[in-house]
Amino acid sequence: MPYQCSKEEREFLDKYDASKYERPSVTTDIAVFTLNELNKLSILLIKRGQFPYKDKWALPGGFIHTGKESIDDCAKRELKEETGIEDAFFNQLYTFGDLNRDPRTTVISVSYMVLIPKHKLKVHAGDDAQDAEIFEISYDVSGMVFSNGDITIREKDLAFDHADVIRMAIKRLRNRIDYEDDAFNLLKDKDEFMISELKKIHETIKNKSLDLPNFRKSFIRDYVNTKKVIELDKTIVSKGKPAKLYKFIGDDFYE
Repeated sequence: MPYQCSKEEREFLDKYDASKYERPSVTTDIAVFTLNELNKLSILLIKRGQFPYKDKWALPGGFIHTGKESIDDCAKRELKEETGIEDAFFNQLYTFGDLNRDPRTTVISVSYMVLIPKHKLKVHAGDDAQDAEIFEISYDVSGMVFSNGDITIREKDLAFDHADVIRMAIKRLRNRIDYEDDAFNLLKDKDEFMISELKKIHETIKNKSLDLPNFRKSFIRDYVNTKKVIELDKTIVSKGKPAKLYKFIGDDFYE
């Protein structure tokens, strides 16, 4: 809804000189997480085709179209351009604004975290990128390592301050996983899944093994009993034994 103001205020706004104040550039950076074929936490990176940091790998993102879109809309537009995804779990992460984070000028970046099952990703490089790939995340003594076949990237080689963005995103994801519904966004199929599938996602995010009976108990208490998940009247054979199937409906039950 357009802003309603008085005649006097409209006269003030018409004469207002915005050039009196410096305008920093504003961008969005998007940490797109998924699980690869080995159920390892992975992330989408793009290879920059322009300076600065030409040929370096970075998070997808871009400059906001000032006056034409909100910051959220900018992030969603960039996500669609890089992945083909329009409907995904979207969570604003943090605002990065260190003075020297971009060699061009003062650039403030609003970062986002996105969770997408790998089979839904249609990765392709945007207009200003040479390449776009999914990289598995691992760690060694020097920090994070991103690998994809013959390509290995260390965190110090990423563009801008994107290693900091990724570290914060992983920390936030690990902190949220026990009390938010994030893990369901990484399931291959929310409409039909086993408890063991959800448990594996939690283990991957936390980077540790979990006890199945305790996990099942928490799952029933937090999701089935609260009606966020319903038990389906069907089973599937898993490791030689029948396993119950469930469907995630989230908060739709309360609407």
